[in-house]
Amino acid sequence: MTSPPTSTAAPSPAAAPGALSAADRRAARLPYAGLGVVLLLWGLGPPLSKLITVAPLTASFTRLWTSSIAIVAVQTAMGSRPTRKALKGGMWGGLAFGVNSIAFFYAIVNASIATVTVISALQPALVMIFASRIFGEKVTRWGLGWTAVAIGGAAVAVLGKGAAVHTTTLGILCSVGSLLCMTVYFLASKQARQTLGAGEYVMGVMLWASVVVTPVAAIGGGLGHLDELDRIDWLWIMVMLIGPGVGGQLLMGWAVRFVPVSRTAMILLGSTVVSILAAWPIHGERPELIQLLGCAITLGAVTLILQRR
Repeated sequence: MTSPPTSTAAPSPAAAPGALSAADRRAARLPYAGLGVVLLLWGLGPPLSKLITVAPLTASFTRLWTSSIAIVAVQTAMGSRPTRKALKGGMWGGLAFGVNSIAFFYAIVNASIATVTVISALQPALVMIFASRIFGEKVTRWGLGWTAVAIGGAAVAVLGKGAAVHTTTLGILCSVGSLLCMTVYFLASKQARQTLGAGEYVMGVMLWASVVVTPVAAIGGGLGHLDELDRIDWLWIMVMLIGPGVGGQLLMGWAVRFVPVSRTAMILLGSTVVSILAAWPIHGERPELIQLLGCAITLGAVTLILQRR
């Protein structure tokens, strides 16, 4: 996938709408359209991941390294090989992304998926708090209000089916750790994209994340099950690679350059809704009416965020 231009593809979101030409206004919508695609791709990630039959650590190790190899190949074909600048710029985002993969794995082992998902839904609020301090992004009552509505809708969508809510101390710690890691990932992405192209940044992120996961997969026995990957597993790994993996990461890395990071995190909260709805045709997990109501609340809040650029 070719990385979109990083400096001229969209005008600054801060530009006054009245000062923009029709063409500029159309270009200003592109990052939001990109985030809409990322929302769909990342939402499809969890239900598609369940189609991979090997152990989670084995799947995580394989997915990250295949993604790393793919993005390096794409960047090399475009004449952009891994550089010290790319590795340095992608370090914090890659470390956070890699540690999140590990924390999330141990979280779902020691807590219910409902518990982990509800805790992770708090991410937009956390990103908003730090973004106001780091990047000077304005926090308004309007933004806080709709963030709370979206988080509440996501919680209703997850818990509405009477999903089991149980955890251990380790489960809570790992869930909170995953939440913090993804918060760092979003903030680091915004910071790094000031000086790095989307392709360069994602390349650095994937390489660092792969390095982080490797020793954990080795110690946890993940590397001992690589021979259990069959053709169907590889098929879904490749689908994940092209869609939620490299494709989603490149689009997110590009769009976050032009969109406030707090708004980016808020919009991508809608991926929880996509996961719930996609699990119906893929796994036969039919959502209850109360879940659909929660999905509608979250998507409604996200739509308002998308419209208020």
